[in-house]
Amino acid sequence: MVEGNPSSRRKKIGTIGGFAASDYESAKKLLDGAVNYLRQAGCDVAVGPMNGNTWRKHRYVIGSDGRGDFLLEPRNPVELPIWWERAGFSPLSRYSSSVMELDEIVEVSSALEKRLERSGVIVRNLSLSHYENELREIHAISLKSFAHNFLYTPLDENSFLNAYQKVRDRVDADFVKIAERDGVVCGFVFGIPDFEATARGEKPAMIVKTLAVDPAARCAGLGSLLVEKLHRSAREKGYVEAIHALQHETNQSLKITGRHYGKVFRRYVLFSKSL
Repeated sequence: MVEGNPSSRRKKIGTIGGFAASDYESAKKLLDGAVNYLRQAGCDVAVGPMNGNTWRKHRYVIGSDGRGDFLLEPRNPVELPIWWERAGFSPLSRYSSSVMELDEIVEVSSALEKRLERSGVIVRNLSLSHYENELREIHAISLKSFAHNFLYTPLDENSFLNAYQKVRDRVDADFVKIAERDGVVCGFVFGIPDFEATARGEKPAMIVKTLAVDPAARCAGLGSLLVEKLHRSAREKGYVEAIHALQHETNQSLKITGRHYGKVFRRYVLFSKSL
């Protein structure tokens, strides 16, 4: 169950995930069965596709300009979201991914950077020699930054550590920027190379996977600074594009994407149905 709902914190939400079907009739039967199960379990709303919570696989692709899939992106047969709507589900929230050329990099104003420096903020790369401790700090900031996000469910520290320990060999420390104020972590941005595009022989792209700033830190503009520094590191390493991935339609980071001339190339949807 996912606690909370954009219209009422008192609603109990059930999720439908791991979904697959070969035709509409089968899809309808599966969805009707899932809805009945959730209704009997006392849920008020069914949400999907979602494998439990927003930390795991969720959303359907509903629009694309034809660009190839990128690493960690959801993917699905085009008919599945159509079948969900025919079965009585409605769009609950929408998301998008945008791409930008790194030769059009936008410089963060020196005034902003100097202001943050005067307030004690520095930005550094991830330390791989202290990888687990760094992950703990990133997890703590994630909990603070995302606490009020749409359909947010906290992920315990051990689960977070286990997930990121598995990909340690693929983490580029230059693509994880951590902000500290007087030695206390107050924000980070996590980027990862798009290994799938590279394997296809396409332009090398860097994916901006997660951006988070501690709301209590009161560091206006820090998100922009973190993204700009990540873009710069990617360009210096020969990457020619950046992907701002899977942004919720109300996400404040869309303003940063706009300032970097991001062009939407994929759209996604999450469905819901009242029970």
